[in-house]
Amino acid sequence: MQGDLLKKCVYALKGCRARKHGELDASVNAELDDVILRLEHCQKTASNDVRIDVELGVRALEAISRCLNSATNLAEVVRRFFDLN
Repeated sequence: MQGDLLKKCVYALKGCRARKHGELDASVNAELDDVILRLEHCQKTASNDVRIDVELGVRALEAISRCLNSATNLAEVVRRFFDLN
């Protein structure tokens, strides 16, 4: 992965965490924090060609998925509460 792309990924994850922090389960916030920390470590220890462990990439995608899932669930609750179709 290119260093610039990794920097953008970390920035996006931090933005997601900041916007959704109050809406997310503590375990999701903790996972996001850990993934961001590990990606930042990769940034610091590598040159422009960064090697990201597959497991870390999967964890990042799963954390994003859990963020999106919570937003979708919240939208569904609001729709049902106000009987919106």
